[in-house]
Amino acid sequence: MLARDVMSSPVITLRPDVPVHAAAALLVSHGFTGAPVVDRAERVIGIVTEADLVRGRIVPDGWAVPEQPEPTVADVMTPAPISMQPDADLADVVALMLDEGIRSVPIVSDGRLVGVVSRRDALRVVANRELTSDEVRRRRGIPAAGR
Repeated sequence: MLARDVMSSPVITLRPDVPVHAAAALLVSHGFTGAPVVDRAERVIGIVTEADLVRGRIVPDGWAVPEQPEPTVADVMTPAPISMQPDADLADVVALMLDEGIRSVPIVSDGRLVGVVSRRDALRVVANRELTSDEVRRRRGIPAAGR
């Protein structure tokens, strides 16, 4: 089974100049735990997660909160995230997520973002007992390979 068979596409993305509160609102509204950060050419330049967006933003009750400009996604994102190609074996993508402790992997082709494989995408394959690419394609209403 390949990454392209299970990846989410199109992908909700963020630009680096988006304020942290707006990025947090986007993730909350879509139920995502993270999103790729892309430049104007749709090249992945980072990834931002829930943890990135809350880190240092919530202080204990009674602590003084200093006045400072709100950070942007560029200030808190993980730059240059690990990405994979659409024809990567899903087993390799899942192993990467588990080994690196990450929740999603951007899928890029010719330097451009084409999808994301998340742990949830892999879990869906397990829940549906889909063992082959053709089984996933059938569920998604996509013609089998070579047809």
